[in-house]
Amino acid sequence: MAIVECKECGKEVSTEAQSCPNCGAVLKKKTSRITYFAAALLLLIVLGAVVFFINDNLSTPSSKPEAGFKMPSIGEQIITFDEYQRVQDGMSYSKVVGIIGARGEEISRSKMDGVPGVMESLETVMYQWVNSNGSNMNAMFQNDKLVQKAQFGLK
Repeated sequence: MAIVECKECGKEVSTEAQSCPNCGAVLKKKTSRITYFAAALLLLIVLGAVVFFINDNLSTPSSKPEAGFKMPSIGEQIITFDEYQRVQDGMSYSKVVGIIGARGEEISRSKMDGVPGVMESLETVMYQWVNSNGSNMNAMFQNDKLVQKAQFGLK
């Protein structure tokens, strides 16, 4: 048992007392560290449960076909998976158009000026070909050479 000073009247009061015997002021008990730790642990458990149930209910299926997602197969097909596979790095845009049979829609273009004797100018253009069902191919050309391609949902 320790003696502390009452915050109201300044008289000495035992830490065991619930109120000051002199002025009657209610003495606040210090909350133990164990109480704070237990409250924090309980809060973490509750938050974890909430996050688990929210994620479980809101999870969206993967866009991978093996997860059950299927592209509709209706409408005009501008680009096929077979054509996509025939398109190779290093090909020119006109060669890619020849394989696909249609011009792509330009979606971005940038140019970086070169430094004479150090680096040539670099022009980057990205095209896309989109089928009516949403399946598509994107292709990035630098100085008219294919450097990257990607597809989604092609058949």
